[in-house]
Amino acid sequence: MNRKQQVRAAFSAATRSYEAAARAQAISAGFLADLVAALPRPTAPKVLEFGCGTGLLTRRLHPRLDGDWLVSDLSPEMLKAAESALPGPRYRVMDAENPDLDERFDLIVSNLAAQWFADLPAAATKLVGMLNPGGHLVFSTLASGSFRQWRDAHHSLGLESGVPDFPDVEALPQARIVEQIFDLEYADGRAFAAELKHIGAGTPAPGHVPLGVGQMRRVFQALGSPCAMTYHVAHLIISKE
Repeated sequence: MNRKQQVRAAFSAATRSYEAAARAQAISAGFLADLVAALPRPTAPKVLEFGCGTGLLTRRLHPRLDGDWLVSDLSPEMLKAAESALPGPRYRVMDAENPDLDERFDLIVSNLAAQWFADLPAAATKLVGMLNPGGHLVFSTLASGSFRQWRDAHHSLGLESGVPDFPDVEALPQARIVEQIFDLEYADGRAFAAELKHIGAGTPAPGHVPLGVGQMRRVFQALGSPCAMTYHVAHLIISKE
């Protein structure tokens, strides 16, 4: 099973638990929806959403943008949940890094899915190529400050965490970038790790060797109880002139 298959399987398995656990995703979706709604657009835009999950962004943005919507996700199970929550748009299983569409859109949006791309700049270039003139690609992704407490706890013990290396804002594709930084509280490190699993985000960085039980116990102790975790979200707006 390659990494993309692992990611799809993890999110599919988390479909039922996602909504209750996706606190950060809901915060980011609300922020992103406000950014998108403020952009200039046709009266009835053609909209593509990728990485919809169970539809957190879809349900916040769709009522504010009356148009032709195509909603997609890599996971068939997640897509079914999104469609069940909001019938009306078209729904399609799709890998946004390799979109198999012969359509052009006025707006392409996504909330906290792009951090799973193998090559974000290449994917962004493909997606911009699917825009009509004057269209916008607007998406959020995790940036380098995310989960710094988790990383610091590992490094203080001479251990490597399995969290992927999220990019610095300066290394992201050229765009207008709006940063959103917030902390979430957890009872302890176990609760944070469990939340990642419940939203399907537990797939480690490529090549990571899982820590032993004793090592993880030391990490949890280093984090303390309760503990906070920082989310550093970069919202990118790329316009096709």
